[in-house]
Amino acid sequence: MKIALLGPSLKWRLSRFKLVFTSAFVAALTATLLAVFCLPANADFKLELEAAMEYDSNVATDAADNNAGLGDVARNLSLGLGYDFKINQHWNISSLYRVNDTQWYTYDEFDSQMHIGLVRMGFQQRKFSSDLTMIHAVGRVDGEDFLKLNRLSPGLGYLINTNWYIRAQGDVSQKTFALYEQRNGEAFAASVYLYRFIDRTRFYLTAQAQLKQENAKDDVYAYQASIFKLQLKRDWSVFNVKGSSRLKAHYEKRQYDGIRRVINAPREDDRWRLALKTHVQINDHWKVTSSLQGDWFDSNVEAADYNQERVQVGLAWEF
Repeated sequence: MKIALLGPSLKWRLSRFKLVFTSAFVAALTATLLAVFCLPANADFKLELEAAMEYDSNVATDAADNNAGLGDVARNLSLGLGYDFKINQHWNISSLYRVNDTQWYTYDEFDSQMHIGLVRMGFQQRKFSSDLTMIHAVGRVDGEDFLKLNRLSPGLGYLINTNWYIRAQGDVSQKTFALYEQRNGEAFAASVYLYRFIDRTRFYLTAQAQLKQENAKDDVYAYQASIFKLQLKRDWSVFNVKGSSRLKAHYEKRQYDGIRRVINAPREDDRWRLALKTHVQINDHWKVTSSLQGDWFDSNVEAADYNQERVQVGLAWEF
């Protein structure tokens, strides 16, 4: 149902829900961060810095000339601060702050910066585990505020045996766009993960299935999605050089709600992705990272129907 057709009472309830969700989320995230960082110093502190160069074949997608040389090169800088604390044999808390900064050589109007704060509380007893994760993210594009995201994710897991692990997770999100108010809304998702351990956590396969509903102020941007992911992770060693690789496959089917005037129908997307991410450990603190990724977007909206290739190589230091 469109927002314009909702009664005043329901509109007021939706506004109140957004206000309460945001206030409660920020309060809980702040309180947990303060609690975590005031804990004794016997916790595990992590620091990571990375500098990388990236090539993207389609930075500025344009329906008129998808193949007219819209690729570009960027430099990426990232900083990550992590803090893990084990409260007792069952409970643990972990937190992470990460900032990513991307500067493009030609299309500098797409320069971006993303700040992400995460707090996770976990519980484990024998084969059962549960956790609650809170995420707050702020994105800027071309020096201007672009997106704010709040997400709450409860999860449950069960270790079936030494080879199999199953996990269920829910996600409740709220998005706010600074310049595109019509895209503001909430999202709800439910996921099931299945892990097949071949050599413990050194070599395993993960399968994920997810159903997602994203609402928006303008139903042209609201959609339902079915998502399927596969990931093969392998740690390896060649001539005393150690590394780790992840091969990822992703398929997403999106069905939008609102009718697009250009095509006089709702938008429909099929999204495919294949990626290979690898890091090679130079020593205890330094590693070389690389990423190859291909995306294939099939859509009945011309501007969203294109292919994209990305390559990235970086150098990371961690403590």
